[in-house]
Amino acid sequence: MPAVTRLNPDECAVLLVDFQMKLVPALKDDGLNAAAMANFLAQGARILGVPVLATEQYPQGLGTTLGLLSQHLTHPVWEKTRFSAAIDPVIEWLHRDARRTVLLAGIESHICVTQTALDLIEADFTVAVVMDACAAHKNSSHESGMCRMFHAKAVPVTVEGVLYEWLADASHPSFKEISALVKQSREVKKF
Repeated sequence: MPAVTRLNPDECAVLLVDFQMKLVPALKDDGLNAAAMANFLAQGARILGVPVLATEQYPQGLGTTLGLLSQHLTHPVWEKTRFSAAIDPVIEWLHRDARRTVLLAGIESHICVTQTALDLIEADFTVAVVMDACAAHKNSSHESGMCRMFHAKAVPVTVEGVLYEWLADASHPSFKEISALVKQSREVKKF
């Protein structure tokens, strides 16, 4: 797989991994902040025509995707019991829509997000991990997951960095809308 120097919105998809009703609050402020950043990412992606996908880990026990995120989805949520979200229907959808770069955001960084990144990389996708839209139950777990993914050749990114990279130029027709979204996200009180 060639190194990615730019994120092309026409080749990207966002995959939200397990932002569920019972998982996010269990991570306290870190989970709530990651969900807020994932919402910011999903809003920007929808404005720029980038598909937003999601998975749920055993929703019967862990609840469904947070409403604030599910409103931005391009496709109905896929349920899973595997820790990796790189399940067959997700891979098939990415191939069918010719999306070769997957931006990952999710819960928990060192478990489901890491296993998803590793599986996608093995399947020859480029993976960008949206660091500020991921969380784990403790900092060391989050950091170890990030390190593991980056050593496996996932690309570290942030929500703002991604949105401005997708725009590429202030003359982009969605520049003002994205700029307003960025300003709004900076004003939102972090938990």
